[in-house]
Amino acid sequence: MTGVVVEDVTKSFGATPVLRGVTLTAPPGTLTAVLGRSGCGKTTLLRIVAGFDHPDAGTVALHGRTVAGPGRTLPPERRGIGYLTQEGSLFPHLTVAANVLFGLPRRERRQGGARVAALLETVDLAPELADRHPHELSGGQQQRVALARALAPEPAVILLDEPFSSLDAGLRADTQRAVAKALAAAGATALLVTHDRAEALALADQVAVMRDGVIAQVDAPGAIYRDPVDPGVAALVGDAVLLDGRREGAGRVACALGVLPLRSDVPDAGAVRVLVRPEQLVVGRDGPGVPARVRTREFRGPDLTVELALGGGVGDGVDGVDGAVVVAARLPGDADVVPGDDVTVSVRGAVTAYRV
Repeated sequence: MTGVVVEDVTKSFGATPVLRGVTLTAPPGTLTAVLGRSGCGKTTLLRIVAGFDHPDAGTVALHGRTVAGPGRTLPPERRGIGYLTQEGSLFPHLTVAANVLFGLPRRERRQGGARVAALLETVDLAPELADRHPHELSGGQQQRVALARALAPEPAVILLDEPFSSLDAGLRADTQRAVAKALAAAGATALLVTHDRAEALALADQVAVMRDGVIAQVDAPGAIYRDPVDPGVAALVGDAVLLDGRREGAGRVACALGVLPLRSDVPDAGAVRVLVRPEQLVVGRDGPGVPARVRTREFRGPDLTVELALGGGVGDGVDGVDGAVVVAARLPGDADVVPGDDVTVSVRGAVTAYRV
């Protein structure tokens, strides 16, 4: 079983290219998040895998069976997929049980009580909800019912098109956990398209970053966060401090935050772009590091973000203010710093650098 394999898929709408040679493999039984900004082509990719759109070139295979390619296009209903949209698209006049069983043959629907109960349990819904109608459920419950319906035919592949984007923060987190648990229990291969980096990193076994119709990088969430392939991917998967710098001997780089160890060396490089994550910045009163002044403070509950104007250094920052290099640090929520404080800033751990 090879999961979902997309090879060199292109797609244009009129004169506008949308996919420019997309290649992606989603291993069987895993969840792959396709992460990208609006308009990058991720929903078009999902629709091509589903069979709703057809590629101009390239192939799509689902668990070893080619479903789209030169001279072969299998219709959506024969691809063995489940599809979950943003809205869930439940039938408002049907009960939860009837919605869940809708995609099954009639003979299976007539004997579906136990099946419904099992599917509701899989998506963490109480069995007594089976007789309710969609308008009697919360948004998160509706999405779980929609997932149960998608899982009912036991598809090998589940496609999820930003299914949590319409939910508020509390419902979103609970629903995400329930969906991830249900997908793991079903053993289905899942593709999730999203613009929410926290969602992608939290739920996926691997993250594929899409940009301008191509896949820029595919890796495990931790790896893609620690070692993004370029500054653009770095900024897409997390908050990023990007500074100009220069290589300072093997395995070290100099920038406005000092001379720092590199996670991976950049051989034969002069000028570089240095990536530091905000949580790597250590702010103190009289500790080691470069001098800085606190410009702003944004409290976020468990943590806070402070904007710091550094007191000099190598190169210019992305956000230069009055000639200073300005960086953002993420600190514990009870950190005792306020705008106007003079502090020192050092870096915890190794950083990443890119040739300019």
